[in-house]
Amino acid sequence: VDSIEIKERTMLKVPGYKEHVEFGVLTEFAYPLEGGLGEIIVATTRVETMLGDTAIAVHPQDKRYTHFHGKFAVHPFNGRKLPIICDEILVDPSFGTGAVK
Repeated sequence: VDSIEIKERTMLKVPGYKEHVEFGVLTEFAYPLEGGLGEIIVATTRVETMLGDTAIAVHPQDKRYTHFHGKFAVHPFNGRKLPIICDEILVDPSFGTGAVK
């Protein structure tokens, strides 16, 4: 396994692929909130992992998300309820959308 620190959009040669593969790009997508209360937008560099998402975390002092505390999002593919939880250690409100899947 090669470990590479990537800080921006980077095209890399990956064994088994003819074309270079894009890494280091944040993709944003929205999870609908339970009860039709709107949506919460998350950002990730690994959008393919959304199939295994089990919760969405926000920083407890991030005013953009205080009205989401204790609510649920709904997974768009399987309808599973995803709790919106607070984490002041692992969530950086200044990175991406401030909501972590």
